[in-house]
Amino acid sequence: MHLWQPSLIRNDFVALLADAIDTAAINGSGSSNQPTGILNTSGIGSVAGGTNGASPTLDHLLDLKKEIAVDNAYVATCGFLTNAKVESVLGKLKDSQGQYFLSLYGAELSRSQIAGRRFEVSNNVPSNLTKGSGSNLSAVVYGNFSDLLIGLFGTLEILVNPYTDFAKGTTGIRALQSIDIAVRHAESFAAMQDAIA
Repeated sequence: MHLWQPSLIRNDFVALLADAIDTAAINGSGSSNQPTGILNTSGIGSVAGGTNGASPTLDHLLDLKKEIAVDNAYVATCGFLTNAKVESVLGKLKDSQGQYFLSLYGAELSRSQIAGRRFEVSNNVPSNLTKGSGSNLSAVVYGNFSDLLIGLFGTLEILVNPYTDFAKGTTGIRALQSIDIAVRHAESFAAMQDAIA
């Protein structure tokens, strides 16, 4: 038998809110009270894979790096961000000696690198994009993520209402966190939004 522990529920709410913030920061539409995420910020660099999308290659990643460098936005802490589907495709790329391009332990333990830069994975990076006749395409982002600003206003509020549906014995719980998201410099980011994975 497990006793109800408020901290477990609180932690679940915090995890759900963190996931929603991550999603909005990456791909927020900028409409319907949603902040504008990186992929929908006008002025970010763009690398096209093909008419209907293309499998991501090392060349695409190097082109993303170039997009940042030509705008003088390159800093040593720039990194890649994509989803697990693209990671799987890129993880299988090898050089002429059969060595993997994606270094599984390039820096700290479990910190992946590719092309000498950090490589992070979040399944909040969309994998349902379309281009031409291509569908279920994924995004790959490269940039200076310190130029992605996430402002938190106030503290997380968790409100409990035991009278929501008293007759059924249910309790309403609502979590509120006021945030805003902005890309400080569009030049700090570039994306490929038609990766087949």
